[in-house]
Amino acid sequence: MTFSQSVKSEILKSARNLKGRSAASFLTAVLKSVGSLTLDSSGYAFCLESDNADFAKICQNLSFSELNVVADMSSSVNSKKKTVFRCTFDGAIGEKLGLTSRDGDGALIFGEIETLFPTEQDCLRAFLQGLFVACGSVVIPTDTLDGNAVDRAKYHLELRFTDSAFANRVSEVYSELSFRSTPRKNGVILYLKDSEKIADFFVYVNAMSAKLNLENVLVARSVRNASNRQTNCTVANIEKSIAAASKQLQAIATLRQTGVFDGLPDNLKDIATLREKYPEANLDEIADMLHISKSGANHRFAKLIELAKK
Repeated sequence: MTFSQSVKSEILKSARNLKGRSAASFLTAVLKSVGSLTLDSSGYAFCLESDNADFAKICQNLSFSELNVVADMSSSVNSKKKTVFRCTFDGAIGEKLGLTSRDGDGALIFGEIETLFPTEQDCLRAFLQGLFVACGSVVIPTDTLDGNAVDRAKYHLELRFTDSAFANRVSEVYSELSFRSTPRKNGVILYLKDSEKIADFFVYVNAMSAKLNLENVLVARSVRNASNRQTNCTVANIEKSIAAASKQLQAIATLRQTGVFDGLPDNLKDIATLREKYPEANLDEIADMLHISKSGANHRFAKLIELAKK
């Protein structure tokens, strides 16, 4: 199961218990975003197709238990050999949800987008839950502390719409989530790429397990990045120490070859001899051997290098 599927599964666990206006809000979001209207000799109906049997079944149950509208379930195998579940709702659901109405002549009229959105907080949550399960997806990096099995995917949550006016209204109603928008050939995508904004989204739709999983990834990445910084710093210090020791050894060799070494003060001879004996020792270790400060050891090496240049 992908992370996106697990988030939808978590949302559906709570959606199956929705009541009254919250249930209606959930169904409104679903049918407005991915539903289709069909017409035959018996009248019109709303249809929902999904490869998620649980999703279709929950919509069927909510329609009957909360709106007293019957919906029939069927399934078929598509060209990709995947099972598709079709939930067909009696056309009466359109008027009960405000998706459709009738004019004086009995002709079908589609409802205004603005009137589809609830005002109560619980209903707004249910509406967004319906949107995500119907037309949403999310990916986050999957990390381990040892760096193995790491998915390099970025943080990305999106809602896909074929109706740009509906997408714009969703962005306005849920402005606190700060959706960004981009056009697509067949509609509009609202998306989030900031991990904190995605976490806020999970809280809003009451997907707390998803939020916890996201936070675990953030912590793991933070720990690994801190470890990598420490390792890089250590490597850089080692490389710097090796380069300094090499320069010091070259200076000492020059002083010996030119006959200057024997005339050096004892303090310079002592540190030069230690460097030759311990070429891989760092400055702190050399200073400890001589019982002097690090700055003192650095000063003596600088003097040796200066003398070798003359």
